[in-house]
Amino acid sequence: MVDQQELSSAGLKFMDFAIRFFNMAKCQYQQQNQVKANKAGFQVLFILSMPEYTQPTMSFLADEMGITKQQLTKLVNDLEAMGLVKRIHDERNRRQVYVTLTDDGRNEFEEIKQAMLECTVAGLKDFSEDELEQLGDCLERLIPLLEKFRGNC
Repeated sequence: MVDQQELSSAGLKFMDFAIRFFNMAKCQYQQQNQVKANKAGFQVLFILSMPEYTQPTMSFLADEMGITKQQLTKLVNDLEAMGLVKRIHDERNRRQVYVTLTDDGRNEFEEIKQAMLECTVAGLKDFSEDELEQLGDCLERLIPLLEKFRGNC
């Protein structure tokens, strides 16, 4: 059993990492796409691009993002006006509304990811081969832990 002090120490280190990473990512990923990588619109495109969430309801999407349905409605309105997402009303229950990526939305998301990759690669250019290997190993171990952490939010 992990004691409270160990949990607090790990929590503080994780929080410090998350803040530093978020600030670095916010500065690094400033591309000129319609949707910015550090904004809520990007989060919508990201969620909709995941195979398990190809057509979530508006309610599910709001819950997943931790925002109100009203905030999501405005966000989806904006993305729909850009042609990146579309709403689909359930034929049996018109109050049930699904959101899906359009082909343009899928293309836009891929362009954003490509710009992010180019920026990331540029940021890694001064790393040694050993540092790149260490980073890769660390990230391979971190990703499953983040998924476990995410499940507790």
